[in-house]
Amino acid sequence: MKKPSKNTLNALETELNDLHQQARRALGPKEARYIKRLIAFQRLLNLSSRLSIGLAFLFLEGYLCLVLAGIATAGLAIAKILDNMEIGHNVMHGQYDWMNDPNINSQNFDWDNAGDCNSWKRYHNHEHHTYTNVIGKDRDFGYGLLRLSDDHPWRVKNLWQFLTYIQLSALFEWGVAY
Repeated sequence: MKKPSKNTLNALETELNDLHQQARRALGPKEARYIKRLIAFQRLLNLSSRLSIGLAFLFLEGYLCLVLAGIATAGLAIAKILDNMEIGHNVMHGQYDWMNDPNINSQNFDWDNAGDCNSWKRYHNHEHHTYTNVIGKDRDFGYGLLRLSDDHPWRVKNLWQFLTYIQLSALFEWGVAY
């Protein structure tokens, strides 16, 4: 493969910088409103779900108590997913740094997660996004627990990797912290 010339690389750099500036100029009140509303919704869902579980066991009996507690538990699960994947993940990527809001700035933000946010930023932002799905470089590719490619040698533990996948799904934040 022929190495690109310095002029080609400089032209690519200019084009990427122009795209970056276009994207930055397009950001505005709509995006700020989205993340602030999402955070408010997630916090409300978390609080109301916790209150519903407590109230269900205090004031209800039998089947109705279990149904309300089950629905509230699902609400807590959704709140946790929103907090980690839609809010925490995107804020720690620096997606909302342009707002200069100290509460949703990648430099200050910390999330309710088993893993350390600085470690996550270092490995996820650098390793995963630099080497996406490159075996031996991207720890997100199977998390060292799943065989997702023929390029990984087969091992006996792969016979039950579906069960490992189910456990990883249920305990995702602990799997990522691992």
